[in-house]
Amino acid sequence: MATALDLDRAGLLFKLDPALEPGVLEFRMIYASARLKAWIENDLPKLESTWKIELTPQEQLQAFVEEVFCPGEPLTFGHQFKPLTHIKDGIWELKTADLRMFGWFWVKDCFIGSAADLTDRIKRHRLYHGYAGEAARVRDGLDLDEPKFIPGDDPHAVVSNFSFP
Repeated sequence: MATALDLDRAGLLFKLDPALEPGVLEFRMIYASARLKAWIENDLPKLESTWKIELTPQEQLQAFVEEVFCPGEPLTFGHQFKPLTHIKDGIWELKTADLRMFGWFWVKDCFIGSAADLTDRIKRHRLYHGYAGEAARVRDGLDLDEPKFIPGDDPHAVVSNFSFP
């Protein structure tokens, strides 16, 4: 059995570098599967916003990681947009306007992502179930210390510092 850090050192998971400003501590972490890492490096830079907003999907992910998630800023849940949503069986999605990243929380404030895609594509092709199933298979296949994930659908159990308006 191993920790996420052990799996990162072994090249099975890859920690996203939040590139935080000097003096800002990393409060939460995101690890990526090999597939997600390849998607971030190869496919994400080519994508354009389907919402026609100023930030590209790549810039949205970068801003989410660097300015909100990793430094521990409050995850604010609005009535229309929730940056964190439980799908099923301990599988969660992290959201930006154009992106959905699927994975699970190994421990509180430590998300392990297995895949990501454009929101529009996921909705158009009804891919939520497939991505959730893939995340569960990736999770089950990793030699993580038990328990491999935080069960349930309570956001308080998986992240610190979030609020409802």
